[in-house]
Amino acid sequence: MSNIPTSSSSPNVLTFPAGATAASSKAQFRDDALPSVNMPAGYAADECGIYELRETKEGDAISAHICSPLVVKGRCKTAGAKGWGRVLEVQDPDGGWHEAVLSNQQVSGSPNAALPPLFDLGFELEPVAKAAESVMRLLSSWRPGPVYLRFDRLGWTDDKHDAFVLGNGRVIGNALVTTDSVSEDLMAGFHTKGTLAAWKERVAAPCVGNPLMMLAVSHAFTGPLLSVLGQTGGGFHLRGLSSKGKSSIQYVATSVWGERSLLQSWDGTPSGFQGVAAVFNDTFLNIEELHKADPRTVGDTIYTLADGRGRLRARSNGKLQAPQRWRIPILSSGEVSLEEHMASAGCKMFAGQDVRLINLEADSRAEGAFDVLHGSENSKAFAERVDHACLENYGHAGPIFVEKVLRAKHKEGNWRAYIDSFCRVVGKAADVSPRDGQVQRVLKRFALAALAGELATQVGLTGWSVNAARTAAEEMFLTWFEHRDGTTNEEIAKAVQRTKDYISKHLDRFQTIGTTDHDPVDGWRDQHWFYILPGRWQAIHAEHDPKAMARLHADGGLLKTQKGVGYQVRMGRNITTGRPWAYAISAVKLLGAPMASPTT
Repeated sequence: MSNIPTSSSSPNVLTFPAGATAASSKAQFRDDALPSVNMPAGYAADECGIYELRETKEGDAISAHICSPLVVKGRCKTAGAKGWGRVLEVQDPDGGWHEAVLSNQQVSGSPNAALPPLFDLGFELEPVAKAAESVMRLLSSWRPGPVYLRFDRLGWTDDKHDAFVLGNGRVIGNALVTTDSVSEDLMAGFHTKGTLAAWKERVAAPCVGNPLMMLAVSHAFTGPLLSVLGQTGGGFHLRGLSSKGKSSIQYVATSVWGERSLLQSWDGTPSGFQGVAAVFNDTFLNIEELHKADPRTVGDTIYTLADGRGRLRARSNGKLQAPQRWRIPILSSGEVSLEEHMASAGCKMFAGQDVRLINLEADSRAEGAFDVLHGSENSKAFAERVDHACLENYGHAGPIFVEKVLRAKHKEGNWRAYIDSFCRVVGKAADVSPRDGQVQRVLKRFALAALAGELATQVGLTGWSVNAARTAAEEMFLTWFEHRDGTTNEEIAKAVQRTKDYISKHLDRFQTIGTTDHDPVDGWRDQHWFYILPGRWQAIHAEHDPKAMARLHADGGLLKTQKGVGYQVRMGRNITTGRPWAYAISAVKLLGAPMASPTT
């Protein structure tokens, strides 16, 4: 209990016990207050706030109430041993506690620099002489032993994955962490309501039989796994007409981590999204209404969000400040695809953007975005039922999943093997070419969602049956692959066979490089390559799309290309004059062996 006795006639002045002096006073906190960490001599506290021991002109010791409740919990620094300061907790007039960080410069400066951030949190000075100066003396002399990591985002605090910072400020693990640079407005959505049991029954259960819905929830669990497995961010875009269920799927996915306010809008600037991404680090970023994004910059924003690195910026002194970093799974929605939206401004979507934000049709299922309505009269009634459940139950599953991942991180090898197995089995079922790098990256994203969904099920968070998340991810990948018209091994084999058949019959039409045996009617050859002139390539594949056939050869690993110039290479000056363009096809992979040497 506090050692501050009954007050005198002045509400702001208390009399210490007889014989008390500033040097001999030892303040203590109430049992139900925040823990005391070496409060300096000469100060005391109770539920009303902080008191300073002062001496009157007559030499008596009196206690002056100087401010509302305040605690210095520890000191702090960044991972680079910079940014030193104090970690405080202040109480507002409603009784709520708020964490704040003051730099050493603020603590050593004037009250005008240090106290305004505390005032904004509800901290109050008492109307006694030099109260502000007394508080500053308290802050500068209060130096508790604990040292906090000053962290600029949520998620894992380092690559050891021993501690994880949640949106409500709670830390899973043993580290002491403070996140003073993270937006409190965004963090406010990371809290809980209802119960996990109710969430499983009313939110997770309706996902059964709805693969798109189940995939989205599984994807929402992937955030804590990205760093552990060394994966980059990225995710899915739900494209479809309004009132088909896209928003409901996003609400369900968001409820894994918190309330609906966590759902962001594409109506933002590229730099603004960097700050948002840092807040959602290692958790889940959900963004709606793609049409609100600037079509001229949204492509670059996709790259930035998925790759997890902000832009370099200069400080006022000209030195570069470290860019923000993050890893986040992304779920987006809109009535148009990313490609369509960028095209509206005359911008071309690159393959790298396509695989970082994978387009999924969200209005072509049996009931709009759904397949099974679980007893609801129609898709609208089902969506409303799920929406209401998400308003009443949220925020439980994500943090518990983090705890489970932290305890099981030694199983990282098993998790990698699961992803590899999924990609191998599902890729074979779809006849995906192993050399189609873009599709393989997309396949891995589905595999990661399947893994997260299965892990969440194993630890009792979803109530789904074993392999339900995997089956949903597999079905949605196959649907995506079919819609995209992805490259199959059979398609590659047919295109390559067409080229092989022609070359085998017409070897004499290719001049051997280094000789003048005959004119290059169709091109050139050496031990390792056939160089086919564009006109002949067009003729070989005249009944098909010649450019698409070149892509198939590239996907099969038979085509040599030059960066940034499509599917052709330019012949060297030592081979022929004019340096014509040609398609370079591997002789070894085409014929199974290198061609005979020109000198033999």
